[in-house]
Amino acid sequence: MHFLTHIKDLFADFLFPKSELVLTLEKLSTDELIYNLPPAEILKDKYSLVLFDYSHPLVKEMIWELKYSGNMRIADKLGEILYDHLQHELTDLSLFESARWHKEKPIIMPVPISNERRFERGWNQSELLSEQIMRCDSNKIFRYIPKQLVKIRHTKSQTKTLSKNERLENLTYSMKVLNPSSVAGAHVIVLDDVTTTGATFAEARRALRVAGARNILCIAVAH
Repeated sequence: MHFLTHIKDLFADFLFPKSELVLTLEKLSTDELIYNLPPAEILKDKYSLVLFDYSHPLVKEMIWELKYSGNMRIADKLGEILYDHLQHELTDLSLFESARWHKEKPIIMPVPISNERRFERGWNQSELLSEQIMRCDSNKIFRYIPKQLVKIRHTKSQTKTLSKNERLENLTYSMKVLNPSSVAGAHVIVLDDVTTTGATFAEARRALRVAGARNILCIAVAH
């Protein structure tokens, strides 16, 4: 499947040549990306993590390539960085929290998009990242349950709403877990490409708590 995706990317590159900046970003190693991309400010919520500062042009370019072009080379690199970061975070949680994150195989759960948005783009960027995390997971640390946390109500883009309250209202009761038993009592890691006000993570947490998830950690590439 990954080979077929690579062939598709080569064909797309031939038809729609990429900018020099995107080509440069694709050539950088994960270590080079970590060195060159500025870290985001630590969020007040200790159960929400973010890697990079979205205001930086390189970070923004990578997010746009992932979100609007479905760039698998970018997804591969970001997924590997996320995987390494999550491994360290789980170690810290196991040391300083009573929750047994390492021993109970946390579930990777991508933030969902509506059917309308998936039809427009053809992919969910959070799923692309989640799939790459699982490709990196040779030690079988995580479980992956796609398409269980779903968007049941199409909402307008969060970038088109102004205030935090508007964003919260826009998303409230827009998600649910299709099969609550799949997350009941589990540790869940919610994954997204960007978080701004935290409204999307708040709604995902609400839906997962209703379904019975025990502990919820949220992580985004950029803020």
